[in-house]
Amino acid sequence: MTKEYEAYSEMQHEYRSFVQHNYIPLHSHLYTVNHTIFIPSFLEAIQANTSEALQQILHEEHPGIYSFDILKPAFCKQLLEEVMWFEKWCSKQQVTIQRPNSMNNYGAILDDFGFDSFLNHLMTEYLTPLSTLLFNDVGGDSLDEHHGFIVEYKMGKDVSLDFHSDDSDVTFNVCLGREFTGGTIYFNGLLCRMCQQSPYSSFSSRQGYVEITHKVGRALLHRGQHQHGANAITTGERFNLILWCRSNQYRLQDNFSECPDWCDSQHA
Repeated sequence: MTKEYEAYSEMQHEYRSFVQHNYIPLHSHLYTVNHTIFIPSFLEAIQANTSEALQQILHEEHPGIYSFDILKPAFCKQLLEEVMWFEKWCSKQQVTIQRPNSMNNYGAILDDFGFDSFLNHLMTEYLTPLSTLLFNDVGGDSLDEHHGFIVEYKMGKDVSLDFHSDDSDVTFNVCLGREFTGGTIYFNGLLCRMCQQSPYSSFSSRQGYVEITHKVGRALLHRGQHQHGANAITTGERFNLILWCRSNQYRLQDNFSECPDWCDSQHA
């Protein structure tokens, strides 16, 4: 670990500690996972936790990309209100909001203002049954670390997102609203980490291309290495909750010395 990384980690710890000791939530009940936030079909499938029950709620948009309804509109609305409240608090306190990543200029990291326990519970108790069924080849059965954030797209702000892959093993992406047109998410090519550092890194295929329309409360689940981007919104404002899920057990194994069967470079 470099001195620069140690200094950055210490700064992040101090920032998060200050925020969490001083920020007063608008909706304090949101910070604990409550089964009432989920739509009944999702909750019933997770509680049953059988392959048959889980498959019933899943729609395979494209090989390796699955969608399912999960969150009630009321929760989506209140979570957005909480994010707006946090942004106003930061402005009043003259605190700089840490943006989600190097590509999104608007939004917030949910762990910074108290959602770390919520997101960890969401990942381990509610998403792991699905990721175990679908993505145990990339650690979906042993997820133990996350990075959770809100992204915002609006005319005059970010309107689209460039083609990329995520720093995750499994990615959960759910639309929170609000009213918008355009802004579809597109996928084109699934590359392992080894091939993303090779000439295959710009690989794309017409056969591998799919475009998906966002719907409030509906989620996408896919491998983090599945390359994707977001087309521009044309009107309105779109917010998404994104959870990058990682498995340290999977990452500590020697999984990156050869190309796996699911990597599209093998079929190029």
